[in-house]
Amino acid sequence: MVVLVTGGAGLLGAELIKRLVSKGYTARAFDLPTVDFWRIDGLERVETFRGDVTSLEDAREAVKGVEAVFHLAAILPPICEENRELTMRVNIRGTENLLKAVRDAAPEAPFIFSSSVAVYGKTASEELPISENHILSAIDNYSESKIRCEELVRRAGLTYTILRVSGIVGAELFELPDVLQYRAEQRVEFIDRRDVATALLSSLERDGARDQVFNIAGGKTWQMLGRNYIESICKVFDIPADREYSKEFTWLDWYDTSHSQAILNYQHTPFDKFLSDLKRVVLQLYQ
Repeated sequence: MVVLVTGGAGLLGAELIKRLVSKGYTARAFDLPTVDFWRIDGLERVETFRGDVTSLEDAREAVKGVEAVFHLAAILPPICEENRELTMRVNIRGTENLLKAVRDAAPEAPFIFSSSVAVYGKTASEELPISENHILSAIDNYSESKIRCEELVRRAGLTYTILRVSGIVGAELFELPDVLQYRAEQRVEFIDRRDVATALLSSLERDGARDQVFNIAGGKTWQMLGRNYIESICKVFDIPADREYSKEFTWLDWYDTSHSQAILNYQHTPFDKFLSDLKRVVLQLYQ
């Protein structure tokens, strides 16, 4: 089976592609011509397609012969809040182009869309946990674009799965932003990138995932306050935990993932394991 992955050269795309080829699929990585595909170089059963989802012609070429589609490509925070036109063009028009191309060339192909918990808006004052039945509320360019993309996916007439993914982190060296995108006392629930890739793959392989919307987040061990998360990360990095936080509540919160976990079985990395893996990476740097 040939599977298309938009954003295939990115961190999540590359992780998903590694899972796909290990299971015997052929993965076609669709990403911009200017992007380096080094993360998937040398992998067997990987095709690269250099193009732009905002081009319908490129989308049509990319979907030729595919039997499933993972749509991960998007403009993400904070860039999306700096350039509304680019965000809407890539996120919305890109999704529209890809859906049209799939509908015309591969209408039986499952369409798996990576959305975001941002679609729920600010929920800090609401009862927990936040379920998939929560109303959708756009509070910024990113959440608006994801809400509109979900509408497009639902109306396309294709078999779909929508994953509303929380903040993704990886056990690797990274820099904390100058201003964190949540308040110190805000509820946050991140998720390890490896678990997101597992959820994506399960969305393809499990019949119960068809025409479903799922919250994808780390689970109860990841549910904490922003300051607790940052203190844990800074302890591993051995840096001061005195950071500047957002002055406003943002769209991160704690989520009901009981439905997604029951169907997709993806929460394999509790927070303590993530910290242990992160610490191992840091220690290797000094060996």
